[in-house]
Amino acid sequence: MSALPRHIRGVLFDKDGTLVDFDRTWAGTMKAGAAAFVGDDAAAAVRLCEAVGWNEKAGTFAADAFFANNPNAAIARRWRELLGQTFVPSDAALIDTTFARAILANVTALGDLKGTVGRLAGRGIALGVATNDSRASALEQLDALGVAHAFVFVTGYDGPSAPKPDPGAVRDFAAATGIPAEAIAVVGDSENDMKLARAGGAFAVAVARDPVHRAALAALADIAVARIEDL
Repeated sequence: MSALPRHIRGVLFDKDGTLVDFDRTWAGTMKAGAAAFVGDDAAAAVRLCEAVGWNEKAGTFAADAFFANNPNAAIARRWRELLGQTFVPSDAALIDTTFARAILANVTALGDLKGTVGRLAGRGIALGVATNDSRASALEQLDALGVAHAFVFVTGYDGPSAPKPDPGAVRDFAAATGIPAEAIAVVGDSENDMKLARAGGAFAVAVARDPVHRAALAALADIAVARIEDL
């Protein structure tokens, strides 16, 4: 099977790496965040970026990048530790603000996002997003990509659901739509997304263009596809 089974009535998408091109969207955004911590020290900024999974030479993130799988506060904490400095709560606000300002200039859809979302919604499938980005930033990005109207539920690390892989996002999406968990598919490109699906009692769909990454996730999923268009 390489498409959604007929009993699925709701799809809860991950955002980064699933709906949004992670490398193209987050490289410049991450570098802006690092600069907020180290100013004009370009070498230090690169070290911070590489410490959270960025490969400067290749220009890509590692498949299991810390940056991709943790909320902004955890990234800020890791950067302060690397700099030998003490993390303070205002660091989380600094990184939130910097990322939110930079990302709208960088956000890039993966594939035919508008067409895929439109076709799913047109078939009566309820759509949601569960991301470890902030909810406000996620909404702004979906709006910038012209698809925000299609999503009836969006949650981030800051709520309304607990961050992934806690199953709260599946539970809350089910409550918002009236669709039982077993009729919901969680679609994502990370182990966290597959754990969310399993813990929440939902159908797990792994999506990854890289065949090696896709094969690794397939072991944790009900089906694995290369692109969301394949759904």
